[in-house]
Amino acid sequence: MAQEPLWTDTEPASGPTISATELGTYARSRFCSRCAWIRLHIKQLPYQSFPGIFSSIDRYNKLIVHNYFDREGHAPTWLDELGESGGYIDPPHWSKFKILDEETGITLRGEADGIFKLADNSYVIIDYKTSRYNPDQPGMFSNYEVQLNAYALIAEQLGLSPVSKLALIYMEPATDKETASEPELVDSLGFVMGFHARVVEVQLRQAGLLPPLLRKARSIWDMETPPKGANGCKDCLAMDGLLTRLGAPSPPTMP
Repeated sequence: MAQEPLWTDTEPASGPTISATELGTYARSRFCSRCAWIRLHIKQLPYQSFPGIFSSIDRYNKLIVHNYFDREGHAPTWLDELGESGGYIDPPHWSKFKILDEETGITLRGEADGIFKLADNSYVIIDYKTSRYNPDQPGMFSNYEVQLNAYALIAEQLGLSPVSKLALIYMEPATDKETASEPELVDSLGFVMGFHARVVEVQLRQAGLLPPLLRKARSIWDMETPPKGANGCKDCLAMDGLLTRLGAPSPPTMP
């Protein structure tokens, strides 16, 4: 069952704000400082919408798990490897789930997909990913690692302490030919798509992982003009191409 929230509505000091998801991009091997500068300084970027179906599936995941908790008094069995759960925390909106980093003056915010209180009174924070997990193709894992550790830092400073575990929950669609042939998947309203949960634990390392990235974000924020883009950055090339077609000069860059 749901636990009472511990955070307050206190506002951090004014200054640059960065989401846990955005901070995760600073850990990418192909990180582009110019793109980061643009995202920090230009909030209403065009063509940045997130496909609605994934947001819907994420919300549905949360509802499924919370309803199961309320009905059965414990987590679904596919979350058992995370430990014995005593209840869930209704994840707060990002406008309340935020902290001020005193060193950099950056407000770090986010919105976790799931927060569970374990039987030992510690907390586990999870993030749902609607995709198949492939350890041979880590892809965005460095982003997700930063994102979850940022959630842990925020949670502990807001009183949800200690955070003992972090995990990605890959909800892998069951779309193989054999599954699609099962007759019970289709009814008069439409059809059902199944998902198989795969739990991938993420290492807790807030102290070593987050401060260098926050300092990096602050240094980019303080630049008056965009820095040089990363070599071969597709987003920079697309932006320059768009500006050229519109007859506008490319944004000034720093050496």
